[in-house]
Amino acid sequence: MKIVLAADGFVSATHDDSQDISGVSDYVGCLVLSVPNGTAVEVGQVWLVTVAEAQAARVAEAAAACDAILAPLAARFGAYERDTWPAQLAEARALLADPALATPPQAGQVDAIPTIRTITAVTGEDLGAFAAAVVKNNDDWLRLTAHVAGQRQVFVARLKDCATVADVLAVPLAIGLPGVGP
Repeated sequence: MKIVLAADGFVSATHDDSQDISGVSDYVGCLVLSVPNGTAVEVGQVWLVTVAEAQAARVAEAAAACDAILAPLAARFGAYERDTWPAQLAEARALLADPALATPPQAGQVDAIPTIRTITAVTGEDLGAFAAAVVKNNDDWLRLTAHVAGQRQVFVARLKDCATVADVLAVPLAIGLPGVGP
């Protein structure tokens, strides 16, 4: 079960663990804590938390904020396509390092770029151009996720400096994409 703890220390709401309440505007400035199912909790009761518990709740909040920003971008691609990305990247790097790999293998030879060759056979794209695009897309994604991860790490570092629960609650969480948010 999740409880929402207002800055004044009172429980303001309870929710099932499966509910995503990360974007509820009424809960800005509150802590969302997980408690064991069956724990006696009533809205309006005082709930004492330690600084460490408050920090852990805010770290979880930051992780959820990062996922909320990045998940829609990743969701444009199906899981099975994403499963091919490591192979595409390895093959793209190999092909860019050795353009001779573009030549189809002879009978009995192992194809060094089977994933890329299969995809481009369907799409009709040039092998080299496709390989360059794969590397660029990977680099762009890494920069994007690093930007988001860096913001989360700054937030977590600020939480570590907090001495009270009020201090923990006062640290603003601002996670955004490059050129769009913080």
